[in-house]
Amino acid sequence: MSVAKRTTAWLAMLALWGAGIVGAKADVVPPRAVTARSFADLTALALAAPIVVRATVIKAERLRPRDAPDVTAGMARVLVTATTTAAVAAPDTVPPRLTLLTDVAVDAKGRPPKLSGDDVMLFVRPGATLGEVALVAAQAIVPWTPAVDATVRSVLTAARRGDVPVITGVTSAFRVPGSVPGEAESQFFLATQGGKPVSLVVLTRPGAARRLTIATGDVIDDAAQPVVKDTLLWYRLACGLPSRLPATLAAPGDVADDYRFVLSNLGPCGRTF
Repeated sequence: MSVAKRTTAWLAMLALWGAGIVGAKADVVPPRAVTARSFADLTALALAAPIVVRATVIKAERLRPRDAPDVTAGMARVLVTATTTAAVAAPDTVPPRLTLLTDVAVDAKGRPPKLSGDDVMLFVRPGATLGEVALVAAQAIVPWTPAVDATVRSVLTAARRGDVPVITGVTSAFRVPGSVPGEAESQFFLATQGGKPVSLVVLTRPGAARRLTIATGDVIDDAAQPVVKDTLLWYRLACGLPSRLPATLAAPGDVADDYRFVLSNLGPCGRTF
């Protein structure tokens, strides 16, 4: 099949997905210099993609302008063909060869990057016919590295366990004085998809640094654990908690200060798209 005919079929398929993460246009791959992805980026891609594969690009055919009239200036649309190296996540058998449309940034001479030979991680959803796939986001072609592979696999493993709920907000907060002057404990009860109980605890003791722990059951006790950075739990907290307590909670100043400590302790989400 000619590139033009394949392009027509692809654009028709992508148009049907226009309301999803993938737009009706081909996905845009940023300039090659902007390829590193944060933990949050990789997590968002892994959670959004029904198919995650490691693949090697064997061909990238640039479409003629008349076959891609909606391409943004400074970009080129290419039809990428890649061979599957390993299926990281998939509902069914992944074909040995995959094709997808994407837009790439061109250089000063108007030339697209040479993608052939690149070892990549693809975050995709199936297309209309066997072997056709579409990126779940413009950033869903990621250079493969052992670190990227390990991160994605750990996130998907945690997601499959189903014990890390999506955080949607804070439902209540209060602070309890301790048994000695200067000691206190603030508790923040979180709203989650599915209603799984999750609470954050900030413990303040004289002469010691404040400590943040999380409890994922109905009872808050000494079994509460610190939040480990760059895990699915950390991602859902750092990227899901509001930037301030809801005004409806009418939290006193010390509780609000402890909540700011929570956000500072978690650090920024780091998601770039």
